[in-house]
Amino acid sequence: MDMEKDTIQRWKILSKILFEEDKKVYIKKINGDIHFCKIILNKDDSLIIKNFGPEQRGGQEDEIYWIQISEFDKYKEEKKEDGRNN
Repeated sequence: MDMEKDTIQRWKILSKILFEEDKKVYIKKINGDIHFCKIILNKDDSLIIKNFGPEQRGGQEDEIYWIQISEFDKYKEEKKEDGRNN
């Protein structure tokens, strides 16, 4: 349980940085749902996000509780062969 708390604390710090830098985020929930999004509001117990992907969630706002998250990181855009971001 302590390791889980430590992980959540690291994610909270990272989310604050990514929010302040207006960066895109990748979130995977423990139920397997994936979110490609921007953070709208960074709360102590949850995040409010606006999804840009996957397609079925595009434009949708969600609240995700930290305890529901299994992976959290900065979104990494794939580069096309011509060097441009996807």
